[in-house]
Formats: sequence, structure tokens, C-alpha cells
Amino acid sequence: MDQVEEIKSKVDIAELIQEYVPLKKAGRNFKGLCPFHGEKTPSFMVNPELQIFKCFGCNSGGDAYTFLQKMEGMEFGEALQHLADRVGVKLVSYRPTGAEQIKEKLVGINTLTGQVYHWLLTQQKTGKGALEYLKGRGITDEAIDKFKLGFAPNNWDFLTKFLVGKKKYAADDLNRVGLGVKNYDRFRNRIMFPLTNVRGQVMGFAGRVMPGASEKEGGKYVNTPETEIYHKSELLYGLDVTRAEIKNAGWAVVVEGEIDAIASWQAGVKNVVAIKGSALTEKQVELLRRICDTIVLALDMDVAGDAASRRGIEIADRNGLMVKVVKLTGAKDPGEYAIADSEGWKKAVAEAIPVYDFYLQSAVERYGLEVAGKKKIGQELLPIWAGISDEIVKAHYIKLLAKTLGVEEEDIRHQMTKTLISKSETLNKSQDSKQQIPRREILEEYVIELALKGGKVLPELKTDFWARVAEELVKDGNPKKLPEELRERTQILLLKDGEFEEKEWETALRELEELNIREQIAAGEGDVRRLTKRLGELTKDK
Repeated sequence: MDQVEEIKSKVDIAELIQEYVPLKKAGRNFKGLCPFHGEKTPSFMVNPELQIFKCFGCNSGGDAYTFLQKMEGMEFGEALQHLADRVGVKLVSYRPTGAEQIKEKLVGINTLTGQVYHWLLTQQKTGKGALEYLKGRGITDEAIDKFKLGFAPNNWDFLTKFLVGKKKYAADDLNRVGLGVKNYDRFRNRIMFPLTNVRGQVMGFAGRVMPGASEKEGGKYVNTPETEIYHKSELLYGLDVTRAEIKNAGWAVVVEGEIDAIASWQAGVKNVVAIKGSALTEKQVELLRRICDTIVLALDMDVAGDAASRRGIEIADRNGLMVKVVKLTGAKDPGEYAIADSEGWKKAVAEAIPVYDFYLQSAVERYGLEVAGKKKIGQELLPIWAGISDEIVKAHYIKLLAKTLGVEEEDIRHQMTKTLISKSETLNKSQDSKQQIPRREILEEYVIELALKGGKVLPELKTDFWARVAEELVKDGNPKKLPEELRERTQILLLKDGEFEEKEWETALRELEELNIREQIAAGEGDVRRLTKRLGELTKDK
């Protein structure tokens, strides 16, 4: 047994997963709500015997390594080391893949760069102006240290000379990680914000130009471009610092910029993260849903009038998150508000209103309640109301909208139905185009499932995949020993709900025999009279 298998065999996968997700015993399995997608009915199964998990809602599945890779964003080597430490195994034989080595090198370059920029800001005369600017904005030494802020000097090749000349990295690596552009530094004369993942690894940077400097070269902010390790849609600024605060509170404040997040943290609203732009992405929602059930949006833009913001809110709602909105009355942005009036900022966050109330208030303020305004309000809000995933919440806002517009609830529902019918027709066309799975394949899969759960001898099967599985199981009934290409799909059957029942087994065998006979008769094979008689026996009670 190699170390990868040794470590996996020593890990209690149910115990590991229960550190993230509450699980309940369900026969030989454990069951809970999936951490990878929003659901209200548990479809996430864990089998300690096979050391695997499977969600029958979103199809996520795998072993302990897969779980950590998906849950924590680890590479395989990182998950291996983490689990080795957990079970007390000293790694001696694992060699990182080429991709893992590259990632480790690129993260190392970013980490060293962040340290140098932070040193320049806090310890050197070069960063004095940037440090004074930050303190003038109300940013404290504690925050500068906590978020590892830095300064990139006004020099075309400072970083290049340091990393390539002194540290012997290749210039191509600087370009690859987004720090260099044609042998020159990407970031110059800028205050630097390291962009980290949830585990604190530096994946990229955001650089704000120094006040008074020209913004022609990249604008006010320059960000790391998309690279092998940096994907802006997958990160939440500050989450590595504020994750525990968010988890303890059960809700997160979402702001738009790095300074906004830092200022909120300083003001005492520490359960805060920042996004790039005004829209939450699927990945960001997934990160938040794992640690809280409510998000409070405090964005510079009007989320009611911004289509991208609305899409992000729909994603959050679909994933089971409650969404609220902070009304920034008389303040330019959350950062200025939090620094100028920390108590006022706390109060504004505490008084955040549900997003659908905000949508309604915003629409009424913009369009008014004359006939033309009511029509526009309906056109804007009905598609949003139709997309509310919780039927009780939807019913509440239908009633509120009807009252606001002075119409009957039935009128709102009728108009909304038109929207739903249109969506349904599009969905049905898409579903009709999907290939149907043959009945034999479905039936033989069920026979395999019952045989594994009940320790039964398998009959002859004909579907290529399941026939191969049956052949292997005849040799050795242990699904762990199946060839790799057969193993995962077969083992998942043991994660499905339900225990073995003799009656179900007998019914499945009869249906399989019936299917065999019908196919033989249709093909003109065998003794038709005998086959017909047997078919009658099988179907007489149906």
C-alpha cells in the first residue's frame, strides 16, 4: 500500500466531513445537507466503509482528498499533506505533479513580493508617502499589518531586479504570475493590497495609484490579470482574516473595495469581505454559504438598478442565502462612512433591510405610483419575484407588491404566470433535446445496487458497463477492488438511500427477465411459444 492509500485508509471521512457539515446516521451511510450547493432536503451521503461521499443533488463526489480540494481549494498535494498530518503519517514518497510544483512556485513568488512591498511601506523611506496617505485616510497600523498592505515604488524594474537578479526567478515566471509585463514591473507607484485565498495564500494583487500621480497607465486601480492561480471571481478579499468572525456571527457584510473592507473591520464590523465590482459570483456565494446563512450587501452601486448585481443576488437566493441591503444615506461609500462614523456604520449595517423590500422601495422612488410608473415597477419586479426560490417568501412579496400598486394579488400572480410559462417552455425544449437513458441500463444499475447491498449473486447482464462490473464482482465481491474505470460509478450505488429488501430484489429480477424475453421475441430468437408463456406468467399480476 502506498502512502496515498495508507493515509486515506486511516482517515475517518465521516468525522472529517462533520467538521464542515452536520451529518446524521442513515443505515450504513451518513446523510446531510450538501456543502457544495444550496439545498433544503439532504441529498449528501457519506459512506465510512468505502471512504467516499456523494451528493445526489449536484453530483459532487469523491474521497477525503477530493473533499478537501473542493471545500478548501487545495491542490492534491496540499490535501495529502493536511491529511498526513491529521493521521500522524510522515510523507516520504509523494512527489508533487508538475502543475502542483508550478502553483507552489507562483504562490511563492507572490508571497515574497507581498513581504517586500509590506517592508517598503512600513520600514523604508520609499514608502513614507504611501504610509502617510493611508493614515490620512484613517487606516490604522493594526489594519496595515493585519491585511499586509504594501507599496510598489515608482520604478520600472524594482521588482524585476529583486526577483530575477537576486532571487534568480525567471522573468517568464514574473509575467506568468502577473507581476511583470515584458521585463518591466506591472505595479509602480501604487499602494498594494495582497489578494489572498481563504487559507491566506497570496494569489494576486490590487494596486491603487498614489494620489497626485497620473492614472493614464492602468487607471486608479491595477489588478493582477487572470493567471493560473488568480481568478478574481473565486476570491473574496479579506476572507482569510474575517472567516472566523463571519462564522461566529452567521452573516457577512459584502462591500465593493479593499479599503471598504478594511475600514469596516476597523470600525468593529469585522465579519466583512470585499468583491471586485458589484456582482457576487457562483464561487463567491459558495464560499460564503459554507460559513453563514445571510449576506448584507453594502455596495457603492445601486443594486436595484444594476443587472449584474441582481444576477448575483439571484445566485445567493437560489443557494439558500438570505440577502439584505444597507442603505448608504448621505455617504459616498462604506469605507468613508465606517471611518468617519464607526457607530453610524454599525447602526446602518444592523438596520439593513431584506433585498426584496429594497427592490420595491427603490422602484417606487425611481418610477413613482402613477399608472406609467406602476407599469414600469411591474415590468422590473415581476421577473425578480418569479425567481424567488422560497414559496412563503414569494407569497409575502406578491401581497406587498399588490398592496403598494393598489391592485389585487390575483393580478400580480396572473402577470407573473406569463413570465413563468415563458421560462418553462424554454426549459422543456432544452430537456426534450436530452438523450434518454435506456431502460435496460437503468434496471441493470438497480440490480447491481441491490446485489451489493444484499450480498446477492448477480444474474447475467447485457449493458457493456454493468456487464463488466458484474464480471469483476463475481471474481471478488469487494467494490473497493474494482478496476479504476468501474469503481467510482459502482461505489456510488452504496451511497443511495434505502436498505436491501428481498421483495425489491425479486421484483427487479422479474423485470429484468421480462425485458430479456421481450427483446428475444422482438428479435425472433428462441422458442416463441415458451417465451410467450413465461412472459404471461411474469406479467399476469401487473
